[in-house]
This record gives sequence, C-alpha cells and structure tokens, in this order.
Amino acid sequence: MSFQSYNPTTGALIGTYEEQSDAEVERIIQQSHDTWKSWSAKPMSERTDFLVRLADLLEQRADEYAALIVSEMGKPFGEAKGEVNKSAFGARHFASDGPAYIADEAIPGTPGRIVYQSIGPIFGVMPWNLPFWQVLRFFIPAALVGNTVIVKHAESVQGCAAAIEKLVLDAGGPVGLYSNLVIDRSRAPKVIADPRIAAVTVTGSTAAGQTVAQQAGSLGKKVVLELGGSDPFIVFADADFDKAVQMAVVSRYSNNAQSCIAAKRLFVEESIADRFTKAFVEAVSKIPVGDPMDAATKLGPLARSDIRDNVQRQVDDAVKAGAKVLVGGKKMEGPGNFYEATVISGLPHAAPIAREEFFGPVAMLFTFKDEAEAIALANDTDYGLGATVWSGNAEKADRVAAKLEAGAVFINDFVRSDPRAPFGGVKGSGFGRELGGLGARELTNAKLVWRGA
Repeated sequence: MSFQSYNPTTGALIGTYEEQSDAEVERIIQQSHDTWKSWSAKPMSERTDFLVRLADLLEQRADEYAALIVSEMGKPFGEAKGEVNKSAFGARHFASDGPAYIADEAIPGTPGRIVYQSIGPIFGVMPWNLPFWQVLRFFIPAALVGNTVIVKHAESVQGCAAAIEKLVLDAGGPVGLYSNLVIDRSRAPKVIADPRIAAVTVTGSTAAGQTVAQQAGSLGKKVVLELGGSDPFIVFADADFDKAVQMAVVSRYSNNAQSCIAAKRLFVEESIADRFTKAFVEAVSKIPVGDPMDAATKLGPLARSDIRDNVQRQVDDAVKAGAKVLVGGKKMEGPGNFYEATVISGLPHAAPIAREEFFGPVAMLFTFKDEAEAIALANDTDYGLGATVWSGNAEKADRVAAKLEAGAVFINDFVRSDPRAPFGGVKGSGFGRELGGLGARELTNAKLVWRGA
C-alpha cells in the first residue's frame, strides 16, 4: 500500500509514500526503545542544547517548511510560517524553562520528594491540520524529559512527516529519538499493544481518540487525548464590540477554519445581536479567498475533497433543520478544495447538526437572553475544549468562565495554544494536558522517593 499527497489548491499529486513493512516497523520500535535508554541517561544540558539547535533550524528553514505545509494542507503561507516559528518558540521555551518544570519536587512537611522520570517510547497519532506544531508540541517536552517518540502522521502530510524526522537528525538528535511510522491506521493497534510502547498520545477526531483510548486502556497504558471541539464564543452587550467582531472572524476562519479550538458557535446577547450579525457577516464576506501562497489570501482550500464534501453536507443539513445561510454556503468552482466563507443563523440549538463539529469555514450564530442562558447553551455540547467570553465587566466574565465546561477559557481574546500554558480539554474533547508545566510532566513517571531516618 502507498499513501498519496495531493496539493489541495490545484489537486495535483505531489508525493507517493510506500507503507513500511512489519519488519521495518519492528526495527523502528526496537531502535526507539534502545535510544530511549541512552537518551534518558544523558545530562539535562545535552537535551536542552538539542532543543536550542532544533529551534535554530526551524527558524532558518521557516520559509521552506511553510511552503511544504501549504503544498500539503493548503493554509495561507503566512500562517504556515507562523506555525513553524511557533514550534521554534516552543523549543526555546522548554530549553530554558523546561528543566524547572520537571525538577525534583519536595513534599512539604515530609522526607519525601517527587522525581519526574522518562517512561520510554511514546506513540503519537497526529493530524494534518497543523502538521508541524501538533507533532512538535508533544515531541519537544517528551524529548526534554528523556522519552523517545514514534509518530504515525496523517496520510496526506507525509512530506511534512519526513521533514520533521530529518529535522530532528539535523539538529543532532540520535537515530530513534524521533521516528516516522508510515502505516495505515488499521495497523496502529499492533503498535499500541507492543510492550515497548510506554504511552500513547492522539490529536484527532473524538471517535479516533476513543478507539485508541480503549485499546491502550485495556493494556494499562497511559493515553493523552486532544480531540475535537465546538468552542463557544460568547459576546455580551457590554463587550468591546469592534474587537469582538474582529476576533470572532480570526478565531473562526484562521488555519482555513480547520482547527479544533476555532470559535464554531457564536452566542450573542439579544440586544446587540442584529448589529453584531450585520458587522460579522460584512467582515466574513470580505475575507480574501484564493491561492494560499498569495500574501493577500486569508482563507485557502480545505485540505481534502472529502472534507469539503462533508462541510457541504453539514450546511445542507443545517438548512433542512431551519438554518438560514447569511453568506457563502457553497463549494467554489474551479480547481482545488475551496469553500466559501459561510455564516448561518436560525439553527435550532437542539438540532442534531448543531451538535456536530464543523471542520471548515462555517460559523453558527445564536442569541441568548441573559448570563444563565449563555452558560447553558455554551455547555450544551459533547465537546469541552476551549471557550471565549467577551465582556467589559470583569466580575461577570470571571463568573461565566468558572461555569463553562472547557479545558481553557479566554476572556476578551480568542482561544489558542501557548507553549507556556497547559492545553487540553474535557468531555468529548479528551483528557490529559500538553504544554506548560502540566504538559512537561504528563508523560513521565512521577516517582515518590521517601527517605527514612
């Protein structure tokens, strides 16, 4: 079997990658396990030096890697370059602050301490929508603590997968520190079951994550899941109106509107709903759509044709359920997987389609009467990744944030990940944390060491 990578802008075939044999997979797993033993024994300074070199190369090759990202998943070049530079920032952050995150921790009032140690090879199942950042944000802290990683990247971004593996080697990482596994998803259970695999981390759909969690859990292996989201974006009447509109557009349509933490459900207080709708629709209608290599483009093609087909199906289902399309709502003619920037309103929140994750350029507008209704509607979802509250009243914003069922709540800002802060969700959006101190310690053995008299 082989995997094909197609340019979503033109539809042209850009790469074919042969699936690895069982013998090759076995070799990779054994190499990862052997490397873990030597890598985890190295002084912390050697591992942090490696991360600095990794950051240097990411910055030096930012244009090259950004063009590769664009060619395989279609996001605007500027955003792709930002993704690469964010990965470099993450590497520098963990090189400087990471050792403190995993330093021995005394237990007050006792002779005990917690020692954070590596656990072995980590198997990562990664998506296509942020092909560098999603992988590196878990690899960087894992490598810092002394783990090795084996990555099954998405079939459609195998060029990015190969580039990351070479990047790690070029930065001075030993063979086996980062290994790219070119296999079909049907072969993942065998990898998960291998006794040399210490833990599994998945970024992807809720269904995929739950399947992996069942497999790993039955074997007593730790799992970190960063899954889908249908983030609420709550706008109260006392919010900074212009900024809320602007950030709603950024949050919903960045990364070609293919992000788990995008603002997918917009809830606007009734007294400003008409005004907000008019301003939001006007702004969305002006989003430049086109060639992602053009600096003026803000919305490129969807990553694959089947994704675009599903977005169209979802919009059609929403209309059948009572929604009105205010702008967009159709595939764009010509080559590539382009879809119009779309806004829908009037969809009953109880409709089944409202509970699905729209992984494409579609924003759903809803209204609410008061604070209690805003919270109830925002929490009425199977997901719980991020949420946003816009209000000029700090006490109200904090009060609402405390009641939202989400892994992260941003007040007067849009949700995004940051290497310095923990990232993850609740409910159908997964469990466990990446990034920050919690993420650095997530894939470790928090060993208790107790010294007697």
